[in-house]
Amino acid sequence: MASSNGAAAAPVWEEWGRITRFLESARLAFARERNLWASLQIESAEDVKLSAPTGQGAYRVSLHKHLSAIQDEDTLYASVLVHNYALVETAAADRLCADARDFGGIEDWGARLLTTTGETWDSVKEGVGGAVEVAVVRNAYAHGTRRIDQSAENRLRAVGKAQPSAGDPVTMDYAALKIFRARLRSLLHAGGFGRAN
Repeated sequence: MASSNGAAAAPVWEEWGRITRFLESARLAFARERNLWASLQIESAEDVKLSAPTGQGAYRVSLHKHLSAIQDEDTLYASVLVHNYALVETAAADRLCADARDFGGIEDWGARLLTTTGETWDSVKEGVGGAVEVAVVRNAYAHGTRRIDQSAENRLRAVGKAQPSAGDPVTMDYAALKIFRARLRSLLHAGGFGRAN
């Protein structure tokens, strides 16, 4: 569906593209860094210390911990999801001339956004259930629990999703992130934001 307001939609897609470039460039940088250190054939990563200047003091870390950090792609992918979700929610709030803090979750603001174009959740990839799953996973990361809580399970059941359940751990890999971003992008499209260039 074409955007009814292409000029307003452009900043959303510009930011979407910036987040995408960050994601892919970070993946490249992490892989290159892992390959670099592997190629050096260091006998004891514990004995190597790295440092980098920061604005408020130096950061020092053992090579072992540095390599562990750059292997933690779950945190990278979760960070990208949190940013994409915030972008879509803010775009919806702007379109609806509303304050995002007044929304009752993606099931609320998503439905309101779809109403502006005469669309329904049937127009969104994996519907309201898929959107709510994105929201509860985003919340698990944004609030630092990395687990599905009872409230999240209740939200999922309310939209017909049988899994995940309260207490289940939340993890993010590249494939899951692509699915979740596709659902959010689909909601933007159906909500009148047109196609990304």
